[in-house]
Amino acid sequence: MSMPEVTSGDVRISYQVVGQGRPLMLLHGWCCDRSWWTEPRYVDELRSDHRLVNVDIRGHGESDKPHEAAAYTSDALTGDVFAVADAEGLGRFAIWGQSYGGWIAWMTAAAAPERVPAIVSSGSWDPRPASEEPTETDEWAEVLRRGGTRALVDRFKIEDGDAFDREFPPWARAVTLRADAEALLAAQAPELWPDGIPDEDLRSFPVPALLIAGELEDEDDDAAKVAAMIPNGQSLRLPGLGHGGACAASALTVPTARAFLDRWFAW
Repeated sequence: MSMPEVTSGDVRISYQVVGQGRPLMLLHGWCCDRSWWTEPRYVDELRSDHRLVNVDIRGHGESDKPHEAAAYTSDALTGDVFAVADAEGLGRFAIWGQSYGGWIAWMTAAAAPERVPAIVSSGSWDPRPASEEPTETDEWAEVLRRGGTRALVDRFKIEDGDAFDREFPPWARAVTLRADAEALLAAQAPELWPDGIPDEDLRSFPVPALLIAGELEDEDDDAAKVAAMIPNGQSLRLPGLGHGGACAASALTVPTARAFLDRWFAW
């Protein structure tokens, strides 16, 4: 396993490369790092037939962590993806993103559909611009601002209740506790809300997308509705799981994702 770095603008991006086959970029979620792909065994499951490029998104893990919101625009984040792909000589590559990483997958595919033949998104099924109404993520940011990463983990525990150990296992809590709170807050700044894909563009979205959601995080099955909007959309609903559980459920998601990639990304 190699562990290279690339500079995107003036931000250093760290990533790992493992496996062989068609290239698949892996993008973790907010307050996470690339261990969200190794600990739940995604890398072990996919490395036999994919060249996996497992990225620490800027602001996370071993990558640089700017504290300014201007560093986390969609152009900056997609630029990081392309910088890593170019460094690895990847003309075309699929992307699997979790949560915040899923949103980046949407934005990257929209920016260069000729380079991204397919995306898989766990826990991020609606890429349309966010409204100015408060969301759960905004509440998390306020908790983080007031009490740091420990308060954020405690908030997750309250929200998940009896399901906390399943949704947010010890290794995942450790990732959040060692995260840079100021960088996390910058990545969720309100001025970034307008970024997204509007309805008219979503209806003609040129890249096939598999949208994965846990039943408990998507009670109305909105992932299926968005998948039906785009020309080549597919959804997978995971019974009894919330956001963290759905992102970590490799045994339940890899078979469907592999078949989806087989269909849309010939290698």
